[in-house]
Amino acid sequence: MTSMTGHGRGESRGKAWSAVVECFSVNRKSAEVVFHAERSAAWLEPVVRERVLASVARGRVQVNLTLTHASGSHAGILDVARARTFVLEARALAKSLRIPGEITISDVLEAPGVVRSAEPSGEGVKETVLAALDRAIDGMVSTRRREGLALRKVLEKAVTKLGGTAKKISPLAKRVTLQQREVLLKRIARSGVDIPADDPRLLTEVALLAERGDITEELHRAESHIGQFREKLAGGGTVGRTLEFLAQELGREFNTIGSKSSDTALARLVIEAKAELDRIREQLANIE
Repeated sequence: MTSMTGHGRGESRGKAWSAVVECFSVNRKSAEVVFHAERSAAWLEPVVRERVLASVARGRVQVNLTLTHASGSHAGILDVARARTFVLEARALAKSLRIPGEITISDVLEAPGVVRSAEPSGEGVKETVLAALDRAIDGMVSTRRREGLALRKVLEKAVTKLGGTAKKISPLAKRVTLQQREVLLKRIARSGVDIPADDPRLLTEVALLAERGDITEELHRAESHIGQFREKLAGGGTVGRTLEFLAQELGREFNTIGSKSSDTALARLVIEAKAELDRIREQLANIE
């Protein structure tokens, strides 16, 4: 079992560029990759996205890329031809306008296009970035797995408690039917109508009450869902969606059980079960 929360960092050095990659992942219903880097490195986004999605099934992963040139983070490329053209044109303009003064090296270097930032390109850059990315992904996946193990322990404890609550409800099922029969007989007695206990109409009404209040099927389905939940926890893998579905179905069963009975003890157990389910859902929000 894997959590959707994790972090990893990787570094790599190439001949001309060094790369630092950080991956941060949080919970999402599906897999999503957000790439942050300088505009000049935007062309790397498709390959980065593909590499990340090969390692995660769910979660939002933010990838931060920092590239540094071997000669410094602000390395530039000098365009000598453009510099020479600038000097010739500037001198010609100064002569034409009869403007005194000399052109300094600072003037040349500040001229548009003479010095431009070094841009990452070529297979060497791609290989360097992917090497750093792989290390970052490995670290992120490792932390997601550790978090997943911790979450599994919490969920195992919660589903065990939920199963215990379901077992407490089971003996109350027959008592609920008897209580409903007693309530019906008391209402008839208060009304002053004399109906024998073996009257067919009374027996039919009691049978209908018993059928409407029967929670046996809901309990059986709840126990089945709890068993499947335990199996998925033990099996591991990408089980987040399945566990969320089982938790949803368990919620439906316990809601139905609660609506079918007015028994105070049973109602308390249903509330206890639903509270435990809420805690389970909170944890499932982080499971891949």
